[in-house]
Amino acid sequence: MRIKQLCLLIAALILTGCVAAPKTLYHWGDYNHTLYNFTKEPSAETRDAHVNELKEIIAYANEKNKQVPPGIFYELGMMEAETGNNKAAVAYLGKELELYPEAKPLVNLARKEIGAL
Repeated sequence: MRIKQLCLLIAALILTGCVAAPKTLYHWGDYNHTLYNFTKEPSAETRDAHVNELKEIIAYANEKNKQVPPGIFYELGMMEAETGNNKAAVAYLGKELELYPEAKPLVNLARKEIGAL
């Protein structure tokens, strides 16, 4: 009886070790944390941290051959537009539109706001 229980326990442990973490479609990195900090205490430091996180999310997606999450290029484009870097803003908005054509009304509105349409 004890040997049977021991074999069942060992089998359960082996099978538990084979379980892989669920794969996710998108990698969000530390997005929630940096966005929360930037929203709670807007400053150049928290803004830069959030912009860097957006860029890291894009770099990770490219490195791992994953799709960039929806809205990341849009948000980065709007952050660039706020600093007057309209050329980079338009480029990021264009990338958002390439990946997510359903965002066209929102992207066109943003382009209009920054004078690129």
